[in-house]
Amino acid sequence: QKHTITIRNPQKNISANMTDNISRPYKSTVHIALPSNQYAQHLKDVVSVDEEVSNKVVKSFSIVTSQEVDGSDVDRGNDAIVRDGGDADEQRVLRINFMATDAKMLRVAMSTTYDMINVALKCFQEFEE
Repeated sequence: QKHTITIRNPQKNISANMTDNISRPYKSTVHIALPSNQYAQHLKDVVSVDEEVSNKVVKSFSIVTSQEVDGSDVDRGNDAIVRDGGDADEQRVLRINFMATDAKMLRVAMSTTYDMINVALKCFQEFEE
């Protein structure tokens, strides 16, 4: 099965503060479309277990519908996420928001998360058969 991943480029935003008053101006949002809500929930459970080692990076996870993904494919009305025959109203897209104090920390956090996602998806695929 195909999984669609869309990435919004990191952007510097000076006003990015969390409740701990640490400025995290570097942000990125990743959307991962999965075959069902159950897959999305399982992936969220797997990748959200480990917290970041330092407070320089904060990640948040949510499961949304493909209609809630505000990428360019959605704007064209031909969403790459639902092209595989999925229901656009079903919550089956894992959204991961990253906020970091600097670009390097953002890159490291995203890379680590992608590695975990890759392992989890391989496990899903292996045990599905």
